[in-house]
Amino acid sequence: MDNVEQILLKMLPGKEERDTYTVFYLQSKWKSICGENVARHSKPVKLENKVLYINTDSSVWSNHLLLMKKQFLKNINGVLKKRSVGDLKFFNGSVDNEFLKDSASENKPEKIELQEEERQKISALAGNVKNTGLQLKLMAFKAAALKREKALLKKGGKKCSRCGAVINGKGNLCAVCSRYEQEKLHDELVKFLLTEPWSDYENCKKTLNCDKILYDSVKNHLRQHYYAKVADETASSSEKMLAVIFKTGKTPDLIDDKTYQNVLNNLRGK
Repeated sequence: MDNVEQILLKMLPGKEERDTYTVFYLQSKWKSICGENVARHSKPVKLENKVLYINTDSSVWSNHLLLMKKQFLKNINGVLKKRSVGDLKFFNGSVDNEFLKDSASENKPEKIELQEEERQKISALAGNVKNTGLQLKLMAFKAAALKREKALLKKGGKKCSRCGAVINGKGNLCAVCSRYEQEKLHDELVKFLLTEPWSDYENCKKTLNCDKILYDSVKNHLRQHYYAKVADETASSSEKMLAVIFKTGKTPDLIDDKTYQNVLNNLRGK
């Protein structure tokens, strides 16, 4: 990112807008960052807390790019000229996601005009910038972002209830925020099951609004983790108790010494 681009970033009023501009900039340089072939199957869509979310057109490409994550990060930060991105997350969405379409493959888009009030706001934002080239870049970025948002809303899109990005399809969250909420729920579920490992799904549902598939997946992962620690003789006393509770489904007060030892011996293969 050249000096003019870096100055422009500093002129944007908020972190969200600076992150958005960084994503736009990376999109414009995407082919040079990852090559034409990879660029056809992926696109950076959001930067949040130094995490760049990259949408791909299939899980195969997500897994493929994950293997090249270290080099990808190096290329991205090399283009930005500083370590603006600390991590990458890959996910696949619909191939007709508006943010993934290559402009060359789209039908000619409907012309979107800005209202006078909107143009005035953009001009006011750039009004204090003395460098003419920088001022024009800032105005062009704001106008392009606003036109894209209006075009998507006109086609039936709506704004993500969390970040405000325009989305298509069902639900109130964009793909990135939906994934964030899923990860957040996953972490909350882990904490809940480590606190109350004897709880079944119905009890869990009273505390957390999770589906049974996620509940079963998380509980099975925790169960296998503590079973393995017992089998490897690396479990602490509290971890042994967790393994026994996961195995029996009983609260600690209902587990006598004999049951406790029998379960541990069983997990050790004795």
